Amino acid sequence: MHEFSVTQSLVDLCKQEAEKNSMISIKRINIKLGKFTGFSPDSIRFYFEILKPDSRLQDAQLNFKEIPIVIKCDNCKKKITIEEPIMICPECGHSDIELISGREFFVESIEGE
Repeated sequence: MHEFSVTQSLVDLCKQEAEKNSMISIKRINIKLGKFTGFSPDSIRFYFEILKPDSRLQDAQLNFKEIPIVIKCDNCKKKITIEEPIMICPECGHSDIELISGREFFVESIEGE
């Protein structure tokens, strides 16, 4: 259910940007989404379809670029891309790590006319 509130915020932001930039219609919204957020692009798309009618977003499509989870181990100093958010270095087994990427969620660009 977190995706609904995130999608509502996304729609509100895009409407504000469209108004501010005198856009009549938004065609594409490019979003960077970190894998560590746990947000489902399919769920966001589902709620977006419910929230966009009768607005400048009615023809808009969402385009997601997934940002991988990257950690840096303070023990072995390696930067490693991991698939699951298990915060242990797969190289040395140490748990003293820093999350470099994977928590991002932002609108990279809005395309329209």
